Amino acid sequence: MFKKLLFLAPFVGFGLSLEEAVQIALSNNPKVKAQLYQYKGAKEEFKSAIARRFGEVSLFWSYTQYKFPRVVAPISPPLTFPALSVDDQVRVYGLRYRVRLFDACGQFFTILAKKDTAWLYRLLAEDSAKETAKEVKKAYFKILALKERLKALLLRKREVEKLYQIVKNAYELGKKPLLDLLNVKAKLWEVNSQIARLSARLESAKNNLRVLLNTDKPLEVEEVNVTPKKFSEKQFLNLLLKNNPKLKEVVVKRKIAKDYRRVALSHFAPTVDFTYSAQKYVYAGKTSSDWSFAFEVNFPIMDFGRRFFEYRKARYEERKQEELLKSTEKEVLENYRSLIETLNSMVDTVNANKRRLEFTKKAYEVEKKRYITGKGNIYDLLKAQADYYEALGEYKASIYEWASLKAELDYLLGL
Repeated sequence: MFKKLLFLAPFVGFGLSLEEAVQIALSNNPKVKAQLYQYKGAKEEFKSAIARRFGEVSLFWSYTQYKFPRVVAPISPPLTFPALSVDDQVRVYGLRYRVRLFDACGQFFTILAKKDTAWLYRLLAEDSAKETAKEVKKAYFKILALKERLKALLLRKREVEKLYQIVKNAYELGKKPLLDLLNVKAKLWEVNSQIARLSARLESAKNNLRVLLNTDKPLEVEEVNVTPKKFSEKQFLNLLLKNNPKLKEVVVKRKIAKDYRRVALSHFAPTVDFTYSAQKYVYAGKTSSDWSFAFEVNFPIMDFGRRFFEYRKARYEERKQEELLKSTEKEVLENYRSLIETLNSMVDTVNANKRRLEFTKKAYEVEKKRYITGKGNIYDLLKAQADYYEALGEYKASIYEWASLKAELDYLLGL
């Protein structure tokens, strides 16, 4: 798939389907890439926490200069030992292994917290990708909606130009007044100005899509077959509560806060460390060696409330995430209900625009026939013409506006 995306990227200017636009954005958009790298970094931090649980092996070397020569090793020889060599310069080197044996599961809960943090960043990366896909779809459908309005205006311009030629010929023959010719010419200027404004909006929408695709190449979008339909509020409710990106993120944040609260609680327990060393001594021209191991138990009895304050902070963070989960769930449900209502109302709008288009088309044909036969006037004809082509643009544009809202719903459902 990644090779396919790399293949598509250089050919953005040669026509772009909606699916290709989404895939190129997911592979090229810097925000998506940055979020992905953040997830990879968190995953490495999780691995580091696991590795820390197994302790550390280290090499050590030390050099000590004493004021007076002394016996270095063995440290406390029996009294019957023969006289040992003494020296005032001692070098010690060797291998040491140190590991924590007990900390009331503090390291275990830290590993869980790092694992959940990595999972959170994965969700954030997926959320960033889905949000980018949503923005690409909305930009894509906005371009299509503007193109439909522009097409309707261009068709209207062509009809006005034809009408202008007809009125001009009739005026030259003395069949139509100069006022009709001037009215048609003024309407032509008005249509041209509308085309210029709409073309600027269309180019701005294309620039927005280019930013999302991270390209400066010219692009052309392809038409998408969209069939607006209504949805019931309960239709996607279970999917919403299960897959909504924001809800999933807050749930994981609450779990992370719980993990760190357990870590803070473990700090009230003693710790037990194990250390094993194998070392060599160089002194008095001789080399000797030994090994040692030690268990170290540490139990702070007074830290002026530091551990207690850290635990309270972790507990407050956990409670904060619990409240945020309630707030986010309520907000997501309200957005979902509002979006379903808007989508359903848009279906009614599309149907109304379709009926209006049929009516205005008939009205335009009637007024055009009446004007040509001398029974109508130029004002009614131009009004009927403007209504028809406006209805044509609005009808097709409203279909893509519904599709843009559907992209919002897909994002809410985590699709």
